[in-house]
Amino acid sequence: MNRKEIKELAKSKIKGNKWNIIWPILVISVIESILNSIFSGRIEIDLTNLESMSLVNVSPRYYIGSLVVTLIVGIITAGYIKYVLNFVRNGSFEFNDIIDTVKAKWLNIVIAEILTTIIITLCSLLFVIPGIIMALAYAFVIYLVIDTDVSGSDSLKASREMMKGYKWDYFVFGLSFIGWILLIPFTFGLILIWLYPYMTVANTIYYEKLKEITKK
Repeated sequence: MNRKEIKELAKSKIKGNKWNIIWPILVISVIESILNSIFSGRIEIDLTNLESMSLVNVSPRYYIGSLVVTLIVGIITAGYIKYVLNFVRNGSFEFNDIIDTVKAKWLNIVIAEILTTIIITLCSLLFVIPGIIMALAYAFVIYLVIDTDVSGSDSLKASREMMKGYKWDYFVFGLSFIGWILLIPFTFGLILIWLYPYMTVANTIYYEKLKEITKK
């Protein structure tokens, strides 16, 4: 995979389009904050032992609420991926892409998210490296759910097949952004206005090119 070509193409595509890529994420962040305030409950801290900040009461509502919020935000984010994917393909932004994807694919998205999380978590418990390998193998699970007719469970197998022989390449591709990522705290996060669209579009282009290769 030609990483330089992908990144140059991403830079050219985001010119004049950064706001269209960023604003849905801002909306999703607001939705996530609202949902957290509604579902997650509160954590009580042991004020008599501030050094350890031990948790004395984490209500079941907190864990259940966090799971609900994660799943809902994951569904909406999957719709956002479709929104960006269609922009990469045809150069236009359609907000209905998000809504239509959520309506049509929400159950498969939830299934894919739960299965992927369980498998990666279990592998990570064994050792860090197996967890990383599985995360790379399942990197495009959600892309495949929203972009193809595969089911939530079958998307895991489809992603593994697609990533055969490309996990290391994709890992290096991700590392190629590390210099920009390290600048985030030094720019007080302002660089994200450019960096987030750049990385999001570049990742989507990588998926597009990998899909073309693996179809042959």
